[in-house]
Amino acid sequence: MTKTLSQFEKNVGVSFSYVKKDILSVNDSVSDLHDQMQHLSLNQAMLLEKLAKLEQRLTAKKSARKAAKKVAKKSSKKTTKKQAKKIVKKETITYQ
Repeated sequence: MTKTLSQFEKNVGVSFSYVKKDILSVNDSVSDLHDQMQHLSLNQAMLLEKLAKLEQRLTAKKSARKAAKKVAKKSSKKTTKKQAKKIVKKETITYQ
């Protein structure tokens, strides 16, 4: 009975060592997954910042284009008015 009891104790000790190794392996895997998730969240944050900057640039370009169009329309109206005034002045001078 002592041999079987000592053999049983050895088997239990070996089983616990395997369980300990498995638990350490699972712990390492979970730690790696945690690190990867943190890395992905940092990448996501960087991408969101870049998207925000791109949106700001696009809105700035759109507003600049709108302003340029307004200026172009105003300047084209002014030049046509000035040209019309010049023509009217020349015609009035020629008729006098």
